[in-house]
Amino acid sequence: MKKVIAPFLSFTLVFISSFAQKGIENLGTNVNTIYSEVRPSISSDGKTLFYVVEGSPLNTAFKTIKLSQDIWSSELDATGSWGKATHLPSPLNTEAYNAVFWVSPNGDKLLIRGEFKNGKLSGRGFSIVTKKDGVWSKPEKINIKGYSKMSVDEFTGATMSLDGKILILYFSEEKNSYINDLYLSKLDEKTNEYSLPVKLGGKINTEDYDEISPFLATDGITLYFSSNRPGGIGDYDIYMSRRLDDTW
Repeated sequence: MKKVIAPFLSFTLVFISSFAQKGIENLGTNVNTIYSEVRPSISSDGKTLFYVVEGSPLNTAFKTIKLSQDIWSSELDATGSWGKATHLPSPLNTEAYNAVFWVSPNGDKLLIRGEFKNGKLSGRGFSIVTKKDGVWSKPEKINIKGYSKMSVDEFTGATMSLDGKILILYFSEEKNSYINDLYLSKLDEKTNEYSLPVKLGGKINTEDYDEISPFLATDGITLYFSSNRPGGIGDYDIYMSRRLDDTW
């Protein structure tokens, strides 16, 4: 089965309760363009939105890769409207395909795509960038035990708990399989390394279908993710699961 990544032509904001979707609102022309806006990540106060724009002429690698992806951001103003989007500078946007996977509670740290070394992309994985006095630092890779050997497919992503101690990843251990599972990795604060990723189990993952795009809610208990498993409305649908105890 080949996974199809479908670009969205505009952003909408979905208000989600525990049981039902309450409403959808288009974010307007300050955020949406004629290009594809995808992969939104929002700060916990709901005031800063980070997302990816695909194919914009302002993207860093546009001249060589027309469908390059860069990180943009927008701020919510006092009237409740989203301000004019800003194309974020280097070091957040340096290569052809950039993305934000997680935003810290106060918005000063981002988990981004790629493993960086000395400010340059060095391989697959994830890095943290920190904002101080209005300036973003060089990305610093996070160490995940065994990740580089386990994650062998093209598609991968992650999310974190608010305190950064829990990492939920998606990837495939089979090359060219196009079927990803969700994994758990915990931070060892003594070594500053995340543990060997462990599958979340059969209640979350399916054997023959794709589980991707995890998002861990602020309560650290509620997990949202996307899957193309049977029983959905369309191709990839949003699913929710709640953690029952500390064993995950």
